[in-house]
Amino acid sequence: MSLGAKNRILILNLEISGVNTYLFSLLEKKGWKLTIVDVPVPKICILLAFIFSFSPDILRWKRQFKQNIGKFAKIPWAFIQRTKFCEKKIIEMNEKIDIIFQISGMYAPTKKYQNLRIPFVTFNDYTMALAKKNPDADLWHSQMERWLTLEQNLYRNARFIFTTSENTRKSFIGDYGIEPEKVVTVRYGTTLQTIQQGDKTYTNKTILFIGKSFEQKGGFVLLDAFQKVLEKIPDAQLIIAGVKEEYLRIKHPNVQIYGYIKDRNVINDLYEKSSAFVMPSFFEAFGLVFLEAMSHRLPCVGTAVDAIPEIIEDGKTGLLVPLKNVDALAGKIEILLKNPDLCRKMGSEGFKRLNEKFSWNQLGETIDLYLKKCI
Repeated sequence: MSLGAKNRILILNLEISGVNTYLFSLLEKKGWKLTIVDVPVPKICILLAFIFSFSPDILRWKRQFKQNIGKFAKIPWAFIQRTKFCEKKIIEMNEKIDIIFQISGMYAPTKKYQNLRIPFVTFNDYTMALAKKNPDADLWHSQMERWLTLEQNLYRNARFIFTTSENTRKSFIGDYGIEPEKVVTVRYGTTLQTIQQGDKTYTNKTILFIGKSFEQKGGFVLLDAFQKVLEKIPDAQLIIAGVKEEYLRIKHPNVQIYGYIKDRNVINDLYEKSSAFVMPSFFEAFGLVFLEAMSHRLPCVGTAVDAIPEIIEDGKTGLLVPLKNVDALAGKIEILLKNPDLCRKMGSEGFKRLNEKFSWNQLGETIDLYLKKCI
C-alpha cells in the first residue's frame, strides 16, 4: 500500500531517549514525515518533587528528586495537564496531521475523543495496571482508580496499541478490556551492531550489572547474593556500572563500581571481560540491557517477573530466579561461574535467540503495516 500524501505523523513523545529516536528513524525510512513534540512534566510536579525530596545529603536529595518526579507525574492532575498540552499542539497544527502516534499512556491527545477526527495509536512498554500489582512500584495508590479510568478511555479510543511484550499485551486485554485485535506486540531489538567475536572467554569469574535505578533493578539483592558467592568462589568479581560509587558507599576489592558511562567502547569492554550478566529486577517493563548482554554472548540471570521470561529462556539462554531470593540468586551465579562451558553454551543460544526474535527491522515493518491501516 502506497502512502501517497497521507504520511504525516505527529509524535507525542514522553521523553527523548535513544530507543525512541531509533524507532522514529525507522518510521522515516518507511516514508513517514514526522513532527516530534516532547510532552513535558508539569512544572508544579517538578516543584513538588524538589520540595518533597529535600535532604541535607545532596546525593540523597538528587536521587529522591528523580524518583519523586516520576511519582508526581503519575497523578490524574498531571495526566490532564499533559493532555491539555497535547490538545493545544494538535489545534496549532491546523489538521496538518494524518496520524497521531503517542508514546506511553501518561496523557491523551485530547479530552474530547468524539471531536478528534484524526486516528491515533499508542506505543507502550507497560501499563499502570501492571505497576499497581507490584508492591515495589512508587505510586499514589489513592489516585489509581481515577488514573486507570483515564487510561482506559485513552486505550479504548486508540486505533491500535503497540506493546513491547506479551506481558503488557495481556494487561491491555485483561485489565482494560481492549479487543485483542487492537493490541499488537512489537518487540524491541538491540541498537548495538551484532557482535561477531568467536573467541570470548568465560573463565574470568566476573559478573556484570548495568542499571541506573540500582534498588529497583535488584542491585542490593545482588550485593547480598555476591557475599554468599564469595564464600564459595573467593576470586569471583562483580562489576557494577551506571551507579556512582558515593551512592553505594561500599569498598570491596572484588567489586568494581562505575558511574554513568558515555563511551560505548568502555561498555563493550565490560561486557567482554564478564562471564555472565545479572540483573534481579523487582519489575521490568522490558529489559533492553539483557539484549545488549546477549549480543555479547553472555548468559543472563534475571527474575521471573514481567517481560524478563520472554527474553531469558530459563536453562537455555540463562537462568531465572524468584523475586528477592538472595540464596537462589547466589546459587545460580555459582553454577555459571563454576561452569565456563555452560556459560559459553548459554551465551551462544542467547545470541541465536537475539537474532531470531528481537529485530528492529521487524518492529518497523509491523508498525508500518498497521499505520497504513489507519489512513
